[in-house]
Amino acid sequence: MALDMMRAIGDTVVVTTNLFISALLVMRFYIPYMRKKSGAVIIGIAYFIIMLIIYLIPYPMSGLTAYPLGMITVLTISILVEKKNITQKCFLALTIYMFLWISSEMSLLPWKGISRITFMNPQLSDGMQQFVLYYVAVTLLYVIQNVLRYLEIIISEKVYYRKKEQMSWSEFILFVTSYVAIIAGYWISSFLSDAYFKTVKEHVPDRYTIYDGLRGLFGFIAFLATISVIYLYQKIKQSRDDQLQNALVSKQVEELSVHVHSIEKLYAEIRGIKHDINDHIMVLGNLLEKGDNASAVTYLNEWHDGFPATNINAGTGNPVTDIVISEKRREAEESGIEFIDEFRYPTTGKVEAIDIAVILNNALANAVTASKECSGSTIEVKSMKNNNAYLIQVKNSFSGELSLNPDTGLPETSKDDIESHGYGLRNIKRITEKYYGTIQLEQKEDTVIFTAMLMIPE
Repeated sequence: MALDMMRAIGDTVVVTTNLFISALLVMRFYIPYMRKKSGAVIIGIAYFIIMLIIYLIPYPMSGLTAYPLGMITVLTISILVEKKNITQKCFLALTIYMFLWISSEMSLLPWKGISRITFMNPQLSDGMQQFVLYYVAVTLLYVIQNVLRYLEIIISEKVYYRKKEQMSWSEFILFVTSYVAIIAGYWISSFLSDAYFKTVKEHVPDRYTIYDGLRGLFGFIAFLATISVIYLYQKIKQSRDDQLQNALVSKQVEELSVHVHSIEKLYAEIRGIKHDINDHIMVLGNLLEKGDNASAVTYLNEWHDGFPATNINAGTGNPVTDIVISEKRREAEESGIEFIDEFRYPTTGKVEAIDIAVILNNALANAVTASKECSGSTIEVKSMKNNNAYLIQVKNSFSGELSLNPDTGLPETSKDDIESHGYGLRNIKRITEKYYGTIQLEQKEDTVIFTAMLMIPE
């Protein structure tokens, strides 16, 4: 009787400890995906409480029922804590369920050996010794399970590197399809094992020793399949993003090239007029010497009308950036936004004008869009150069609250079509990194300040 009581206490202590460690691992799994660490802590506590309640209630419940209930609780709490990216939270709940199950299956491989050399050793005859060795074996089993879970979490965290991105329902279905197939295989295997026991009154592993090995192998294959799906999805999405970014850059360069060709044509016409200016002066001089003032005025007006009109009202020191600044000034002023231009193209150093133009075009386009929502708004663009460091800064009015992605340092778009937006700043960042620089966004009250730094070689 005393031994039975000790066994009941021992089971409770060991299982409760294992549930606590598992809850810590669940919390660790969620930390990179939550905006605040406290959210992951709450999820871990909720998992521990629900699993402990399931264990302590007198009604026996199999793992096939207990773990799904735990995951439903985790999913519910994660949504209540942070009502964003619900599809990803569904995916995370299924993933941690997979990891908990996979580690349990894979630990079956060493469990046979551990049990044979401990409490199932045929040479043991002392009951108390068997009792102690049983809990030594169970403790080793749980240690192996939790080590495997920790490794699963670390590997998945490395593979799933786009953690803060919104997951669409189509992407979620892509993940779930493979998960459902794996989980269904596990459930069918467990059902057949239980049915065999009820019919033959013998456990499958006792009749077929290879059975536990096959289950462990199945768990390992399931983990590889899970990681492979996540990895390939990340690569496919990254490739698609790169294609969209390249297409956007090409489009912007093409637009700038059209403007550049226009200004080149304008400058060519001006050079032609300068070439003929001496002839015009001679004609005017002759008319004035004859006293034919009316003809001189008419000729002068015709000459003036012959000059090509230009909307270029910026003097940055480079025709390409002149075009960008002038165009964005026009857009801003048409929307009632005050535009302050203190930008100057770098007079020294090796830098491509198209790169500077793409930075300006994207930064000012974002500034105009944000400023349209404010009354009495202002946009200010300026540049500074100190040795090799060249800074481009754009300040604009902003009525909202800037929310930055902690992974990228870029603002999270508020537009519904998330997949089609946000590439402008990514292109800016990519260009600055080409010149070993970076970008920074900060908000000071009702103003957003964008700064791009480039290291321009001499």
